[in-house]
Amino acid sequence: MQQFYEIAVVAWNSEGFHVKRIIKVQLLDDNDNAPVFLQPLIELTIEENNAPNAFLTKLYATDADSGERGQVSYFLGPDAPSYFSLDSVTGILTVSTQLDREEKEKYRYTVRAVDCGKPPRESVATVTLTVLDKNDNSPRFINKDFSFFVPENFPGYGEIGVISVTDADAGRNGWVALSVVNQSDIFVIDTGKGMLRAKVSLDREQQSSYTLWVEAVDGGEPALSSTTKITILLLDINDNPPLVLFPQSNMSYLLVLPSTLPGSPVTEVYAVDKDTGMNAVIAYSIIGRRGPRPESFRIDPKTGNITLEEALLQTDYGLHRLLVKVSDHGYPEPLHSTVMVNLFVNDTVSNESYIESLLRKEPEINIEEKEPQISIEPTHRKVESVSCMPTLVALSVISLSSITLVTGMGIYICLRKGKKHREDENLEVQIPLKGKIDLHLRERKPMDISNI
Repeated sequence: MQQFYEIAVVAWNSEGFHVKRIIKVQLLDDNDNAPVFLQPLIELTIEENNAPNAFLTKLYATDADSGERGQVSYFLGPDAPSYFSLDSVTGILTVSTQLDREEKEKYRYTVRAVDCGKPPRESVATVTLTVLDKNDNSPRFINKDFSFFVPENFPGYGEIGVISVTDADAGRNGWVALSVVNQSDIFVIDTGKGMLRAKVSLDREQQSSYTLWVEAVDGGEPALSSTTKITILLLDINDNPPLVLFPQSNMSYLLVLPSTLPGSPVTEVYAVDKDTGMNAVIAYSIIGRRGPRPESFRIDPKTGNITLEEALLQTDYGLHRLLVKVSDHGYPEPLHSTVMVNLFVNDTVSNESYIESLLRKEPEINIEEKEPQISIEPTHRKVESVSCMPTLVALSVISLSSITLVTGMGIYICLRKGKKHREDENLEVQIPLKGKIDLHLRERKPMDISNI
């Protein structure tokens, strides 16, 4: 407070004489004051990606003592990171390395001011350093690419999936906007939620997959961006019934020669399905029959091949109509189509107009509700027939004598009923043709397939 004092001392004697002297008193300093920082809390800021040895601030502390006791030196506290430096004489604080806000945003540590007294005195201040953000990070998608599986016929603007993206920067530098680069006429994305939507309902039969590129742009200056690939795969729904390609119409018909051997293929039903998987697996079945003996024909449930099962008799001449059901194995409900297969049993076709008139009539067919099944039935039947041949031969040999007796009796019965049998036979042959086919002209105009 005061280092020097002047004291005037006057001495008097009895005669009235006096003398005056000035006494100067100097107070010697004792180290009774510690250094004092101007601010006990020193708040600093620096932009990230700074240059090495960047200047932060200059510390200043005062000491009321004098001489060496008032000389102040500066030191970092034990909690200060090693890449901060403090000049002990000038008090200049620097950072030797480049700081990254995304790694660490705030630093807090202490600094000391120490005088040179004995014993020395010191004081402590706190330094807080905030690293300011710089737009040095591009938006980053959570995945390298995204795949979404969406059922077809998904409603327009339905939620397909979320595109997750982050930006390590802060504030506006970390704000991200998403947009669809291609296919923007079909797809749109919500910037806030990152929700991808389709503007219209998607049909797998028209396009089974889509490849999109989505761009993410942040709000920095200059702005940074990144892109990601998005694949959308449409899952099939059973929304297409089988399409019959052959025969082309219910008015088509095929000539089947009476000499056709049992087991021979006579035609086929061929269909396709635009769906996939089990929705496109097709099974064929005959659900309705009409004709002299339409049960003579069967259809392979897997291939759609129609074969002759039994030898044709003279009574089988005429038009056989088979109502074929073509069904898929879709879930939850299978879809199906039907087609009429017309088989005309005869040696030739001499009256096409008559057959066409029969085809134009609505057939009275009783529908047999039998679900088509894909199986290996044809193979089993063939094996069974081959395995039964030795047994049939043995039974034929054993029964030879019985057959002879039955034949004799049959001749007797036929002689009595021969006339009636011939009348019935002629009637059965003429009924499907209505007596309008000239059997003498059958060899003149051979035809295997008509109106197909």
